[in-house]
Amino acid sequence: MYSLQRQSKLVLFTLVIFSSLCAVAEAFVPTESLLLGIPEYKKELIRKGYHAPYNTETIKRVVGRVRIAENGALINLPGPEFVPTLLQLRTMDRYQLKNYKPEFTVETDPFESWTDRQKRAIDILFWTSQILDVYSTYRGVQYDCIYEANPLLNEVPTVPEMIGLKTGVIGIMYSTTKDNREFWYGWKLGAGVTTSLVAANNFRLLRKAQKNCDKR
Repeated sequence: MYSLQRQSKLVLFTLVIFSSLCAVAEAFVPTESLLLGIPEYKKELIRKGYHAPYNTETIKRVVGRVRIAENGALINLPGPEFVPTLLQLRTMDRYQLKNYKPEFTVETDPFESWTDRQKRAIDILFWTSQILDVYSTYRGVQYDCIYEANPLLNEVPTVPEMIGLKTGVIGIMYSTTKDNREFWYGWKLGAGVTTSLVAANNFRLLRKAQKNCDKR
C-alpha cells in the first residue's frame, strides 16, 4: 500500500513538474518582434539579399537557422549558405540554367510584332494608296473647280511633280529609319491609311466635278 501511494505521489509530482515546464515554455516563447524590432517588409528585404544597413548578427537572426512561426513555434531551417536569396538566384552564375531557350518571349516594343504576312499587307496598302492618290489628283485637277491643296505643289500639278514629291518624302523616311525596319513598316501603315482616306476624298470630289464643273 505504501509503495502504491509513493508511486502515485511520484507520478503526480512528475505531471505537475511537466505541466509547469510546458506552461513556462508556452508562456515565454519569444516572438520575432521581441527578437528584432524590424518591420516585416524590411525583414523580407533582408531575406531577399538587401542587407544594408544591418550588421551580420541581425542578418543571421532574420535569415539564419531558426525562425519563429505565427503560432510561436520554433522552426529549424537551413542557414543562408544552403538557401540562396532571391537576389542570388537572379545574379549568381551557379544558379543560372545553361543553354536554356525559352519557349516564348514577351515583346516590349509594339513595332517588333510585324509578321511577314502583315508586312506584305502593309506594302500592298501603302503602294496602292500612293498610286490612287496620284491618279485621283491627276483626274481631279483636269476640272476648273478643283485645285491641289498641298502647298508643296502647284495648284494644278503634273504627274512627274507629284511622283517626285512622294519619292522625296518616302526616301527621307526610309533613310532615317534604316536602323529600325520595324518602325519603317509602322510608318508605312500609318501613311497608307492616311493616303487611302485622301484618295477616297479625291474620288468623291471628282464625281462632283464631273457633274458641275468644266474641264480645263
